Amino acid sequence: MEVILLESLNKLGGIGDLVNVKDGYARNYLIPQKKALRANDENKEYFSKIKQDLVEKNKKIIEDAKLTVQKISKLEVNFIRNASDNGQLYGSVSPKDVSNYFSEKKINIKPSNVNFHDAIKKIGIYDINIRLHPEVGCNLRINIATSEENAKIQKDEFEKPKKKIEDIKSEKITAEQNEPVTSSENIEKKSNTSTIKDKTQGNTPNKEVKNLDVRTDENTVENKVETKDKSDQKKPNKSEKDDLTKKKEKE
Repeated sequence: MEVILLESLNKLGGIGDLVNVKDGYARNYLIPQKKALRANDENKEYFSKIKQDLVEKNKKIIEDAKLTVQKISKLEVNFIRNASDNGQLYGSVSPKDVSNYFSEKKINIKPSNVNFHDAIKKIGIYDINIRLHPEVGCNLRINIATSEENAKIQKDEFEKPKKKIEDIKSEKITAEQNEPVTSSENIEKKSNTSTIKDKTQGNTPNKEVKNLDVRTDENTVENKVETKDKSDQKKPNKSEKDDLTKKKEKE
């Protein structure tokens, strides 16, 4: 069946949209709840007359929904329930329980506005979704415990990992702030200095080897000169030999 929406609905559309829905859904819910009109010529003409009023009414609903979200987002929602030793609840927490919780605080939230990600059948901390309007909603955390004291313990245990992560992030930021700022020019200078140093160190051994070779050559020359001198001293010349021979003859 084709209907004209009189208000914004999740997964269907906004005010004035023509949508096709199942006949039973239209007859049993949308039309009786005045959320939609059958899409015939008469109703289309009627809708054109009331459209502006519906738009104004929708704006007011959105503003009220936003105010409600601001209120409930500041609340710490605890449910005290009886449970077995393994944490299994004697019964479960339902959307109606959440609606009643807020009714006691004079906040109007219908069970149909409360959406659970999973059924709540054990003690613990759960995230739920509150959808007051297709355009307005929020996620809410509820704490199911056997006593107020246990609820506080559960909350502290749940928030410990989050605190650790925040502390690590804070320490990292502090360390980064304390690190000296190294500009690209300084990095380049440091790199060039290291390169020059490496080259200098690499060339030094060659110079030492050359110096060592020069010293070795000098020593070799000196040794040759000394050896020659000694040999010259040992070998007498011809005149000296003749003198020695004469002396022997005289004797």
